[in-house]
Amino acid sequence: MASGPAHLRWQAHQDRLDVAAGLEPEGRATVVEQVELYVAAALDQLMPALILFFVMILVWLLLDRGFDRRRRWGWRETRQEAGRLGLTACAMMVVMTLIGVGFHGLTDVLRVVMPDGKATNALFRLPRELPILVPLILIFYPLVSVYPQEVTHRAFFFHRYRAILPGRWSMIAVNTLAFMWLHAPFWHRMAFALTLPAGVLFAYTYDRTRSTLAVTLEHGLLGWWAFVVGLGWFVFTGSIGS
Repeated sequence: MASGPAHLRWQAHQDRLDVAAGLEPEGRATVVEQVELYVAAALDQLMPALILFFVMILVWLLLDRGFDRRRRWGWRETRQEAGRLGLTACAMMVVMTLIGVGFHGLTDVLRVVMPDGKATNALFRLPRELPILVPLILIFYPLVSVYPQEVTHRAFFFHRYRAILPGRWSMIAVNTLAFMWLHAPFWHRMAFALTLPAGVLFAYTYDRTRSTLAVTLEHGLLGWWAFVVGLGWFVFTGSIGS
């Protein structure tokens, strides 16, 4: 993990980009360069560790004869739950929007240091200033981040610990705490406040469907909307140390 506050690393990188482009250090990076900053920060922190852990766990599951390999995806279960997943996602997106707008109007929680080193309000910043990132996050976030998390913290967790957590709600409760702890490196109250209800929802969905695909779609869509609203900043690897 790179050393130094995240926003200082971002600013140093942006200054290098500005120099390369023939701009003054205080000049503003282009949209493409700002996207590069976001990608660099995402890959600079926890992502390599997450991918390595995911590969190790996936190999472990594939070698375990007691693991039902259909749970890696679960196409049929996903189709059966499509209606509930869609309605739940729409309701949660409305709730997140209201929370974001409420925080914007009543507190300074969403005033953060963004990847370009500037203090700004995160509410709907991506669609306002970097709209190109909105579809990119929708495509790549579920593939690169969400699916690995769901394999390690849902498929593996439910399979590995079912013997000592036989009760449905005890499993969901402990799994929620494990999911929250996955986000401990962000060490921000908002990261925990967001991942607590999300952890309950995702654990419930996996317990109900035993489908990694179903919970990946739910997690991916809600996570994407969190980034659109601005709440996703608190679980973005580039925010660590800022």
